[in-house]
Amino acid sequence: LNINEIEAAFVLANVSNRIIISGRSLGAINVQVILEKLGGGGHITIAGAQLENSSLTIAELRLHNAIDEVLFEQ
Repeated sequence: LNINEIEAAFVLANVSNRIIISGRSLGAINVQVILEKLGGGGHITIAGAQLENSSLTIAELRLHNAIDEVLFEQ
């Protein structure tokens, strides 16, 4: 998160038929609210979610949709 103009970052990994998503933020973007839309949770600056029986592509699309929803609501 030390890259200019990056306020939040997400990492997705495929582990044993699950997609693990980790979100980190500098505070301006609430990653908890974003990942709650995918069944996860955490804190405003650190949050995570796990998606069962999902492909990486579908998980990425769902994450993009959740980000768009939250940013649109703000």
